[in-house]
This record gives sequence, structure tokens and C-alpha cells, in this order.
Amino acid sequence: MDAVKSVPELVNNDLFKELPSKRRRFLVSRLKRVEFSAGTQVIKKGRSGQFLGILERGRVMQENGRSHTRPLTSGQSFGSEMLRFGKPSASTITTQTDTVIWVLNRSDWLAPSSPPQPKTEDPGKPRYKKTGWISLISTLILLTIMFTLGPIMLEHANNSIPNYMVESGRTDLAEQYLRFMLQVQPGSARLQGKLGDNLALQGKEQEAIEAYQQAITIDEYLPWIHNNLGVLLLKQNEALLASDHFLKALNLDPENIDAYRNLGNAYYSLKEWGAAANAFQMALEIDSSLIDIKADWAGLILYESHLEDARDAWEEVLLDNPRHHLALQGLGVISLLEKDPTQALIYLDAARYFNPGDLTTRLYIGLAQEALDRPEEAAAEYQFVKDKGSEPELFSLADTLLTVVEEQTAPELYPD
Repeated sequence: MDAVKSVPELVNNDLFKELPSKRRRFLVSRLKRVEFSAGTQVIKKGRSGQFLGILERGRVMQENGRSHTRPLTSGQSFGSEMLRFGKPSASTITTQTDTVIWVLNRSDWLAPSSPPQPKTEDPGKPRYKKTGWISLISTLILLTIMFTLGPIMLEHANNSIPNYMVESGRTDLAEQYLRFMLQVQPGSARLQGKLGDNLALQGKEQEAIEAYQQAITIDEYLPWIHNNLGVLLLKQNEALLASDHFLKALNLDPENIDAYRNLGNAYYSLKEWGAAANAFQMALEIDSSLIDIKADWAGLILYESHLEDARDAWEEVLLDNPRHHLALQGLGVISLLEKDPTQALIYLDAARYFNPGDLTTRLYIGLAQEALDRPEEAAAEYQFVKDKGSEPELFSLADTLLTVVEEQTAPELYPD
């Protein structure tokens, strides 16, 4: 039997009723027949399936994640939001019997029914000047890709060509390409997002933020755009707004380790230590080998007096990377808390060696020197932090500690 004749009649589906018959015939030709055995999860809620499913025979259960379920039977469909807008699946679809489903991919939904007829040249129009021949050829090539090879090839070109330009050191040329393609595809959220990435690489952060925001206006269901926008907002000290975008990224992609790390950094900026620790811990539950995140997490749980857990984490980090300055610094702090300044100084000197510019390490070294009754050495460290530091809180703390040490070592004005 001819496969096209056995598919569900698209005209009966609300999604296709208003389409011209030629377009419906084209979409029917793109349907693919897929068989599923009983108990198969066809799509999980929150996953990006990028297709519409039309049930030919069998029985499936549709569950939206809030204990609301309903059976689907022959002729019914699911995934219209995935097909039309590229959104994640709003439901989990599981077969209850052996089932046949006709699948229409979003790439076919977006594909033109047939290439447009070429326009005839108007002999009365002036020819392009020689300086514009490159743009003309580029336009023809891109339009050929778009109309003859379809949106999949065009999307591949939009990914690979700017990436090649960036790798070649031509971020400016990549920007020009992306801006041109946005004239061809003004409704492409992905192109807007890639433009934002490119502008961020060039240090044009405000323009990048605007590009990301435009992308989200077009399609708010792209987690990487929320994450990258959050990173730039965090750099501009908009930690609260940044955390909102990181959370949206995680709602769309619950295993996005970068978004968890960035969310932790945002909460840290907001001085929400517990929330920051939880965000880092979620990243570690996905991948426990992330030593940088583990080191950050250990520093946060130390604030909650989880000293042994912090020590274990930093020691694990050092097993993987003995030069990790943050782990060395952390173990030095634990030694200070345990009133062992000699051991603390060993760790802290090593941390300073591997990261000489870390002023926090220098501050802790001053505390260790002071605990060892070396006020001159401690004062030198505090003075160094004052001279080099730019953070007001760190400067103020170093200034206070320096004043205390100087008062303790100053000669009495009126000796007995």
C-alpha cells in the first residue's frame, strides 16, 4: 500500500485546516511512519522533540506532569507547540499498546513547498558596481541554500560559517554575516542569539545584551540564550536579574552545568550563601569531577561551619590538581580555624605561589603571621592588600587589621 494514502487525513487536523491544499499535500509527503512497542516513552515533558505526532493506530497516554493524564486514540495528535514554535514538549507521551505514529518534523514544517520562480532581470535597472559583487554572490549563494537545500542546510551554514570566521580571528566579519542573515531571517531567535555571542566576544556587551533580549522576545525557550544573557548581566552587577535568567535556563535544560555554576555565582554576589552552595551542589550531582565548582562549594559550606565536609572537598580537589590555589587557600583557612598557623602558612604560601595576585590569600597570610607573633610580616601583608586592592570591603578589612597591628607594635608615648 502506498504510504501517503494510509496517513491520517491532515485536513481533519485543526493545525492544517487553513492551509492551502498544495501545502497540505507537500506536508503529507513529508510524514514518516514510525512503529512503537507497548510501554515506550515517545517524548518526555520538557524535552525538545521538534515534531508533531499523529496517531494512526494503538493507544498512548498523554501526561502533563501535574497528574493530569488523558488517552490519545487514532487520528489524534500531540506536539503542535514543538512543531510550530520549537518549544519543549508540554507532555510526556507513553504508548500503552503497540502503536503506529506518523511523524512530521519541524524542519519539514518550515521547508518551502517548492523553490520560488527566479525573477527576470529588468534591463532598465543599473548593474551592480564592481565593489558590490561579493555581496551579490554571497546573497545568491545564501538564497540558493535556503530555497533549494532547505532550512536544515541553512541552519548548518549559519552555525559553521560564523564559527569559522571567529576561529580565523575575523569576529567583525562574522558579525556582518549574522546581521545580513537576520535581514533574510528576521524572525530567527538562534541568529539573534549567535549575534549576541559574537558581540560579547568583541566586548560589545550592551549590544550583546540587546541581541539576547531580542532573541528571547522571539523565542523564550532557548536555554543557552538565557544563560549567556545572565552572564553579561552578572558582569554588570545585575545579579538578581541574572539569576532569573539562569533559573529559566535550568527550567528548560535541568542538566545545564554552566547554568548551575553561574546561578551559584549570582547568589554569591547577592550574599545568599546557602542558595549559592545549593546551586554548586546541583552541578556536582551531575558531574562530581568538576574540581573548580567543588572548590567553590567547599568555600561556601565552610561559612555554615561544615568544616570536615569542606576539608574533604578541598583535599579531593588537590588529589586531582595539586596546584589548585583555591583548595590550598581553603585548607590554609581551616588550619587557621583549628589554631594551627604554622600549617596554615604552608598551605597559604603554596596558594600565593600558584596565584600571586589573589589578595584574599595575602590577607590570610597576614593573619597567620600575626598568629605566629610576627607583627611586622603581618603588617606588610595587610599593607600590600591595601595598596593593590580595589574591592572596598577587602580594603577596609586590610586597613582595620593593619591599624590593629600598628597599635600593638607602636612604642608607648609615656613609658613608665
